[in-house]
Amino acid sequence: MRIGAQRRVINRINKVLFHNLPPNGAALAPLVEALDPMEICLHFGAHRTGSTSLQVFMNSNRKLLSRDRLAVWGPGRTRSGLFAGMMRDPNRLTPADHEQAQRTIGRLTLEIARAAHNGMHRLVISEENMVGTMAHNLNRSRLYSQTRARLDRFAPAFGGHKLRVGLAIRSYESYWASALAFRIKSGAAFPSTAQLERLTTQPRRWRHMISDIAQVFPEAEIAVWPFEAWSSQPSLQLTALTGRLLPRGVRKNDKANNASLTAAEIAQIARERGDDEMAAELQHVFGRYQPFNAAQIHKLRQDYATDIDWLIQGSDGLATYFDSTGDTSGKSQDARGRYDDEEQRLGRTG
Repeated sequence: MRIGAQRRVINRINKVLFHNLPPNGAALAPLVEALDPMEICLHFGAHRTGSTSLQVFMNSNRKLLSRDRLAVWGPGRTRSGLFAGMMRDPNRLTPADHEQAQRTIGRLTLEIARAAHNGMHRLVISEENMVGTMAHNLNRSRLYSQTRARLDRFAPAFGGHKLRVGLAIRSYESYWASALAFRIKSGAAFPSTAQLERLTTQPRRWRHMISDIAQVFPEAEIAVWPFEAWSSQPSLQLTALTGRLLPRGVRKNDKANNASLTAAEIAQIARERGDDEMAAELQHVFGRYQPFNAAQIHKLRQDYATDIDWLIQGSDGLATYFDSTGDTSGKSQDARGRYDDEEQRLGRTG
């Protein structure tokens, strides 16, 4: 079943032609020529969409993927100095930050060249913080509002390479709830009524983020898949990201990693903080932590359904959308029907 789904993904991908990006300056021309036809696959997450599970899957299959000429850089590599100075808030950069960024771009260029020299034909870079952080999203009540500014800083490192981009998206009510729970576990306060309302009405959508990515990397093929369908299928995610069938013998990873906290887990945190009222409110709630009320959930799900429809209808030529079956034939009733069913369940449960 997985192989069949992967082949459907590949059949769609094969319809898309790649074009080389122009070299980023004459000084990099020899390196670019040496790396051709290296493909760089940028996995931007998003946060709380199964990124850790995909990263664990790639890491557990690192040797097999390497024999298939595919190298993997995950957070263990990117957050150990490789991306030094690149993750800072674009609005707070100092001259020293710009100087460090130039050194980092040079180091990235050399490391990509090293991977090509070692026989790698493809490189997957999986790092959610390239497009922003959960903390910034929550503090500003905006969905990855700095995507373009952050990626602009990275773009010179990838000049001259064939690019693919992978992005998982998630229904807004569960995305924000999961991000809030993660922050609460890290010590943040419980969300206020005002914050929940700001998150419900904030104007940024996944389609805006996709447009930002396309503006920075106009020649890249952007693959988008839904968390709801593919979070437990990292092999399909990697197939969509790389545009290739995976080698036989990969270790499957069906375990959720870094999963969203349950209401009971948040209730325990509330008890530990002495917030008995919050603990009492949550202790008998079944399932994942969900701070939004019914009206807010309805609105957020409708916003997400609009995004899904936009993707199914072709996303203005910006991205390729992979639905729950791995098929991109444009059967819009699958996505719309799934959220209509959820709305009905929501109505029954109040």
